[in-house]
Amino acid sequence: MSKAKVSIVLVMGLVFSMMGGVARADFTPNFSMELSDTKVLGHPQIDFHLEFDAEDEEIGNFKATLPKGYYIASDEEIPDEACDLAGNQQLPNRSENTCGETIGSGVIDIAVGPGCRIGGSGSPGSTQLNIDATFYEVPRTDEEADSGVHAVWFLDIEPANRVRLLIRGDIKTGWTIEGAPTPSDATCNPLTVDLTINSESESGVPILTNPKKAGTKNWMADIQSQDSPTIAHFEVPITITK
Repeated sequence: MSKAKVSIVLVMGLVFSMMGGVARADFTPNFSMELSDTKVLGHPQIDFHLEFDAEDEEIGNFKATLPKGYYIASDEEIPDEACDLAGNQQLPNRSENTCGETIGSGVIDIAVGPGCRIGGSGSPGSTQLNIDATFYEVPRTDEEADSGVHAVWFLDIEPANRVRLLIRGDIKTGWTIEGAPTPSDATCNPLTVDLTINSESESGVPILTNPKKAGTKNWMADIQSQDSPTIAHFEVPITITK
């Protein structure tokens, strides 16, 4: 099936938080996404794009909200074949704690180096680095399972960062996918993120299943600054067809 392009609506501009006497934060990231299949009960690939200018504050948290009707594969449904019985990794090319199945990949373009500590990518001592990224579905901790986490998507972008995205919700109420990179003085903007969640895991488990009813509903993304309470809010209308 040909890839269906999804129009992007940047709703309500940006939500800026002001602090007494302090100028408004510079945080104007771009976000877009698309699904490869928008048929009812389809299993689409999901493509995300994030972009931050050199002048933007760095990303502090990412939260995507999916409407009810979609289904996301649970931790129990995706095997942990790369782990031993103790949960240790088995494949030497994977970073620590990334046992589990590959569910996606991508590319990160980010400024790195000592210049990030003193003024960002425009300062001497920083350069742009292109890094391959891999998504894994990894086992939940006992604490995460007890708190209602449905699945964990682990974004491995070593040596730059690693992000644990926690998925909560259900098919009746909708879903949230949320995680935060670890702050680092070694990296800074400009930053471009292109990521793909595959339609299936390594062993063939569908990752996302479209609703069984046709219609248009909004996916949402809230991207928060690391340096201020500023939040950029985006809405993406997705039309599911019969």
